[in-house]
Amino acid sequence: MGRTITHCKKLGTLGAEFGWNYHNDHIHNRTTIGIFFSAQPLVATGWVAWGVNPRRRPHMVGTRALIGFQHPNGSSFIDTYNITRDTKNGCQFQPSEIEVRVGDKRVMYSAESGFLTISATLTLPPEYNISKLNHVWQVGSWVQDFEPQMHDDTLQNFDSAETIDLTSGKSRSVRHDLRYLRTAHGILNIVGWGTLIPAGAIIARYFKEFPVKFEGWYYIHISCQILGYLIGATGWVIGIWLGNTSRYYDFTTHRDFGIIIFTFTTLQVLALFFRPTKVDEYRGYWNIYHHLLGYTLIILIAVNIFKGINILRPDKIWKRTYVGVLGTLALTALILEVFTWTKFMQNCKRLSRRSSVS
Repeated sequence: MGRTITHCKKLGTLGAEFGWNYHNDHIHNRTTIGIFFSAQPLVATGWVAWGVNPRRRPHMVGTRALIGFQHPNGSSFIDTYNITRDTKNGCQFQPSEIEVRVGDKRVMYSAESGFLTISATLTLPPEYNISKLNHVWQVGSWVQDFEPQMHDDTLQNFDSAETIDLTSGKSRSVRHDLRYLRTAHGILNIVGWGTLIPAGAIIARYFKEFPVKFEGWYYIHISCQILGYLIGATGWVIGIWLGNTSRYYDFTTHRDFGIIIFTFTTLQVLALFFRPTKVDEYRGYWNIYHHLLGYTLIILIAVNIFKGINILRPDKIWKRTYVGVLGTLALTALILEVFTWTKFMQNCKRLSRRSSVS
């Protein structure tokens, strides 16, 4: 088919680019496509992969892939791989035959751009429909004995699949349906758990008595806590649903932290109903528990929000915004803490003078 591409597009993840041409052989009921795929591994000896999946949905498991990489000695390698569930489970991953006939396969590395490009001609059996072709791509950083090692575990990597119409170039990605829910999950948890919960804690600590006694502190405190809990819990439910719909990947640490945070925030909110009275003998122990749980919760929330941002890899404004929110809360707490101790020391000196006079 030659090396002329008639269609090209920038793919939605990993900075990858894809070009192709196609020819329908109606006599033999098959289609031949020529493909070019380029991506930039983190290191020159990393690997890139592109493949097709005959199943109903575009996923890694079931993909018939072309994987290419460059050896440290400068030589290049490209071959076909059949990606199965055993591959995902960590079994040995070596070149294998696939039912798609592949010819004229090549891999080229550009030291100037850092891009690794694979190209080939594929003859697709009748079960592959080029107007609804499931294709998958990937980038990794490490190869050992011709065996590509696991890629990074970010959503950019897990979302690298789509269904494409090769005749028009239109496509629908895996992440299309989940994009808004992921964004909502992140925003709700940043606003609810990451902002309102710490703000409520600051109000409780600094406006109950020191440095400024404010009669309405309790109502503002519980309003922040309840509103933060409801907004954060909504984001948490969305996150749990997103995790349950992810058949082929999970973010265990992020999920476990989220469950712990939900449990701790629920316990803090229940304190509104089960808080001991001031005359109860164990009120002091309860105060210690309530404060320690609250401070632990704030730390866990901040850590998990950063984990979520690293998983989602959104625009840099997300991380900058949350760093700004944390910085503002921390600076406010620091100023109030200094003011509190200054006022406390002044009161102590005043009482000391009165005692010496009397």
